[in-house]
Amino acid sequence: MVLRAFGGMNNVAAREAIGDDEFYWLENLIPVAPGALYPVNAVSNSLVTIAETGAPSYVTTFNVTGTDYIFAVWANSGNAWVINIASLSPTKIVTGLLTSGLTSATQWSNLGILIVDPAGFWDWNVTTAATLTSQANGLLAATIVYAGKPPGGTSLTAAALPGGTGGALRTSYQVVLVALNAAGVNYAVNDIIQLTDNSPTSAAQIIVASIGGGGAITGITLALGGSYPGPTTGGGAFVTGPTGNVSTTSGIGTGATFTITMQANAVSVITRGSNYAAGTSNDVNGANQWTKVSYSVSGVISGTAIATYAGRAWIANGRVVSYTDINSYNSFGGAGGSFTITDAYLHKNVNALFSANNYLYIFGDDSIDALSNVTITGGVTSFTRLNITAAVGTSQPQSIQAYYRAIGFYHSSGFYLLAGATPEKISEKIQGVVNTITSTQSTPGVFSNPVYAGNVLVQSELCAAWQFQFTDSFSSFTPTTRTILALFFRGKWFAVSLESLVLNGTVSIPARGLGFIGTPIAGIQTLYCFSGNQLYQAFQNTALSNWILRTKLWDAGAPFREKQAINAASAFILQGASTLGVTMFVDTEYGSSPGVSEVFSQLQWINQSGQAVNWVNQLAQPVTWVISPMGYYLFVHAVESGGSQYVGLTLTGTGNNVTRIDLLGLRGKQDRNILE
Repeated sequence: MVLRAFGGMNNVAAREAIGDDEFYWLENLIPVAPGALYPVNAVSNSLVTIAETGAPSYVTTFNVTGTDYIFAVWANSGNAWVINIASLSPTKIVTGLLTSGLTSATQWSNLGILIVDPAGFWDWNVTTAATLTSQANGLLAATIVYAGKPPGGTSLTAAALPGGTGGALRTSYQVVLVALNAAGVNYAVNDIIQLTDNSPTSAAQIIVASIGGGGAITGITLALGGSYPGPTTGGGAFVTGPTGNVSTTSGIGTGATFTITMQANAVSVITRGSNYAAGTSNDVNGANQWTKVSYSVSGVISGTAIATYAGRAWIANGRVVSYTDINSYNSFGGAGGSFTITDAYLHKNVNALFSANNYLYIFGDDSIDALSNVTITGGVTSFTRLNITAAVGTSQPQSIQAYYRAIGFYHSSGFYLLAGATPEKISEKIQGVVNTITSTQSTPGVFSNPVYAGNVLVQSELCAAWQFQFTDSFSSFTPTTRTILALFFRGKWFAVSLESLVLNGTVSIPARGLGFIGTPIAGIQTLYCFSGNQLYQAFQNTALSNWILRTKLWDAGAPFREKQAINAASAFILQGASTLGVTMFVDTEYGSSPGVSEVFSQLQWINQSGQAVNWVNQLAQPVTWVISPMGYYLFVHAVESGGSQYVGLTLTGTGNNVTRIDLLGLRGKQDRNILE
């Protein structure tokens, strides 16, 4: 049997029944093409250590005007950090608030990040640079309840708003009564006098009704009350009405002054603030008057999922999805609003919102809606919401990723790609692994060992990657629990571990990845992961990873004949180290045969052109080597195994000097037919 086609991993079937060119297990090797099986780059050294205990419960990335950041939450402390990827400098932005394990965040434009949690709704760096700003129940709108008690006055002050923080209203006023104070000279009947002091939005207008000698005013009429900006809330703000700075249509009269009575006529939100209670009223006090206003608030104080789509922020809380006004991240008034999914196909609550491909995807445990065609008519937002499937969804929001024109996600039945309106299961070949994923729900919506997702570029192949903890009985005959990445590209799967392999057919148990996210850095899809409180970059090290592969157990076209492996062969391209570091095992249906394994060691070579290659294996047995015209080394060595029905290979290698595997081969002897 000669293997050069190099398919992907297949462990849903018995090892004896997979395709001849498939691998029962393939770890830290990417099968790019026939004769091109490449070890992947190892994980980086630790990049930064965060002052937290354990691994983060939630991670995502965002960009601020060209600078990439990682946002990470530790639910055990309730703290959240942002890490500048370029400078690797961490900054704590939340202290003690995010303990739920249900935090969600999304980038807003390229200004900063929006964060929701059952504890609140915030932005960082959007409202104010490098500042966390609460957006929960901000002031939305205010109206005059009544003004004047007794009507009018000559000045206006504003009391502080009760409850909440950071909010401010501005009350404007108009002139409601006017009395002549000084008559002036040179006025004409029907002159229009405008009261222009106190910077009016529109000035009050007085019409000269009658005059006396020298054009002195004897009678007036108030034509328009105008509109003047008043004080903002805050306690102690004070203004007085216009009294004497005037302009006239004739431009001749001068010297007239007036005594006015003003009254509040409108109120507007200047600063939204946060954490106000809906329906609270505010007294705006002035000399000889009392004006009362009422205000409404956003109504959105928290959530468990957030996304940006169609120029708005969308927040899910239970079965309710709220959305902001157009081009706003925090105002739920105007064309903002909400809807409740009452349909039975949404079994529990909305678990995730994900924006891609001109859709907003709404995920439940076993359902997906696609929302699109957002329009505004008469100040009212409308859209189309279509249920795509009522059979699969996800309860793990961090398992969702965009992959080309599809959306990838994890469901308890496997991994899926959703392209258009049809979800397609893509994990059939690794269903053996999927069935052993150990992620469990500790409290509603909160998972121990969650499934993470992200895109990454490996050997110029864009791969969809999922990370999870599973029970490994595939890479060795001794089951163990550990964490891996399962990567998918062009219909093929392979596995990547973020720790070094132990070269005895088993793999060390990694702690990395308990917080894992992909992000494009300079246009290259890149993966970051945490090992406890330390940040790493996957596939970044110039050194190559240690690797392991397990082929099919071949029957050589004669499943009823006993087999004896005579020769095994492997071909590699080397990069120049003095030791090859590859261990080959011959496997049968009864297990591996370490007694016949040979560790290639002490390999001495000068160049790839075939000069002076001498080496000795650990068993000091004769070994045949062939140097091909392509410059790789073909090793053929004797093996002994008999009495088996199937034979296959397990190879493990250190990441020091094998840069490509070109060929695997096994020649066996057919002995007797076991049916005879």
